[in-house]
Amino acid sequence: MKRVFAFIAFFITMMSAALQPMNSFAENNSDSTNIPAESRLAITYLCGSDSVILTATLSIKKGDNTLALENAPIEFTASNGTICKLLGKAKTDQEGIAVVKVVSAGLPGDKDGMVAYVAKFAGTGKYPGAEASLNAKPAKIRLFFSIEDSLRILKVTATQKNEKGEEVAIPKETVLIYVPRLFSLLKIGEIALDETGTGTLEFPKEIVGDTLGNLVVVAKIEEHDKFGFVQGKNVINWGVHKQYYKAEVPSRELWTPIAPLWMIITLLVMLAGVWAHYMYAVYELVMIKRLSKKDKPLF
Repeated sequence: MKRVFAFIAFFITMMSAALQPMNSFAENNSDSTNIPAESRLAITYLCGSDSVILTATLSIKKGDNTLALENAPIEFTASNGTICKLLGKAKTDQEGIAVVKVVSAGLPGDKDGMVAYVAKFAGTGKYPGAEASLNAKPAKIRLFFSIEDSLRILKVTATQKNEKGEEVAIPKETVLIYVPRLFSLLKIGEIALDETGTGTLEFPKEIVGDTLGNLVVVAKIEEHDKFGFVQGKNVINWGVHKQYYKAEVPSRELWTPIAPLWMIITLLVMLAGVWAHYMYAVYELVMIKRLSKKDKPLF
């Protein structure tokens, strides 16, 4: 009887020790619900040849958790300090991203041509508002292709507008050259612009294009203090035709239509083993039936 009471006391002690952390966890959760939510908004900028793309990312931080806020209205504006122009409104997707694309012509700029972009989330009854801004000057990058002495030459020019609205060169900047691949951009070189905002690059010959050999070439000025992100694009048929770019003998790899030999052999051995077990089981059943007839007593 003493052993029974001792076991009950031990069981109660262990249960109370196990429930204590759970109670503290519940208390912590109840405290976390009282933590106010904090809205965080970030804005990025990309200037194309004739348009500007603004991207806002909205997230909500509550305690140690940070989550994207979906279906939240974001308002985009542009200003020069005096005039404020509404560029558009967009709602965030499931990743908290809202995008607006506007024509670069007619954006309000100050005397230096700088435009102040603002993304604003007005907030709701549950989440507070947030705002993010950046300053950038519109610019353009143009790409030209030519063949000189059997060499493929890519020429890049970068321009900006002066106080009179005239296009002038962007000198002494570095332009990065890319070719889009399946999931990312392949960097193929850099061009250092001269005083006239012009630079050249010998285009490589071994880049695979589409079935017609077409390549999309992208030129970028990245993370510039004045111009932000500037991008220019053009298409040229200087790529290797995709249908001609293949090995002389089809290779057997995991990602090719033709499986490796070791995989085919392994599969055949496994299938042969499975069917051999089935046949052996059927044979054993037949033999058991025959032996049962032979061993049947006569009387």
